[in-house]
Amino acid sequence: MRYYSLKIITLIFIALTFLSSIASAQDKLLFSGFAFSGNFENRKELYPYSSQIELLKSDNGQPLLNKVFYEKIRSRPSEDARLTTELGRIGQGNQITVAFALTYEKVEYMELDGHLLLFLGINANVLAFDRATKQLIAAYPLRIRYHDTVNHRLNNEEIVGLFKRLYLTNELGINPFDEWLNRFAQISFKGRYTKYLQVKKIDIEPEALTFISANNQSPKALKNLIANELESSIASTNNIPIIPWSPGEVVGRVMALRFCDGNTFMLNLPNPDFEVDFSLRAFRGTEVEGSYSKQKVYRVLGTIKILQSDIKKYHLNENIYNTQIVTLARAYDAKVEDWEQYKKTLNELLYETSKQFSNVNSGWIKEHASRGSEAVNTFRDASHLIDQLK
Repeated sequence: MRYYSLKIITLIFIALTFLSSIASAQDKLLFSGFAFSGNFENRKELYPYSSQIELLKSDNGQPLLNKVFYEKIRSRPSEDARLTTELGRIGQGNQITVAFALTYEKVEYMELDGHLLLFLGINANVLAFDRATKQLIAAYPLRIRYHDTVNHRLNNEEIVGLFKRLYLTNELGINPFDEWLNRFAQISFKGRYTKYLQVKKIDIEPEALTFISANNQSPKALKNLIANELESSIASTNNIPIIPWSPGEVVGRVMALRFCDGNTFMLNLPNPDFEVDFSLRAFRGTEVEGSYSKQKVYRVLGTIKILQSDIKKYHLNENIYNTQIVTLARAYDAKVEDWEQYKKTLNELLYETSKQFSNVNSGWIKEHASRGSEAVNTFRDASHLIDQLK
């Protein structure tokens, strides 16, 4: 029988503990912080308010957005345990990197019952990529919405102030970094996904285009809105990653990212196995007069398709529609902004349609697909495709 000194055993134990801690650190996901999706030169057009906040620095010169984000992470032990900010280890250990990737921001107003409502919107991705190969691994979209009643349309300084409170505090009841961490906590990243889906093509047909022009809306902005809402709905209701939509920014399957700390990445995007296309066909509405109230009917018509790229086969190709009825009491002289109601009807159509990809509701499909019950089986086929992405 061999005997070892206590000193040697202690040294071995310390060495094993040290190696274990190194391995554990290398298994963590690298954290890159806050990034803007798209070409850096276009960020002021794409993100006019967030890009102004990006310039703010903390007392030690660190970007303020990243500083607040890091503090959020450190306050959540479970999420903090999965992440490391040690980004100087290219080629060593796990190179899966995650980031908050901003994809969309908007400011809108709506008049309702004599009040002026302000809406702030932010869309972002829990983005994962391989830092060594610059290859996208997964993107999980999330949406942040805030609204309030205001006395007037705010100027640039006032809106930036609201966005600062949104990002840097919890004063507005919601915080983008908290929402990112909530989504991150639900995700178990794989080193590699075998199947990918992307919202690929958004079309606006002539009848819808005429209506949009009559309401002084931008077709380009509406296409971006539809794509963002559709990919967020598909990802959130089916709990799957998605290749980000980025019109005009993706050339040769590459997506640009620019981080708050000045780092830039050009991520290689995988080719989608399945492509989702959406055509906006028409907006239609009517009014029904009553003795004490008036009903306004809003209807949006579209077409949803899912294409399997390698064999060029459509597994889903259905005309769909959604109808919203708003009742306005004459006694209160209530008013609504028609365009906002049409957008609400459209967003609900995109969200409810996305839910059918995992949980087929034959009752909903019969009421919202032009082919009625005949469309149920095609939605079931689509759900089998979505299962391959999980």
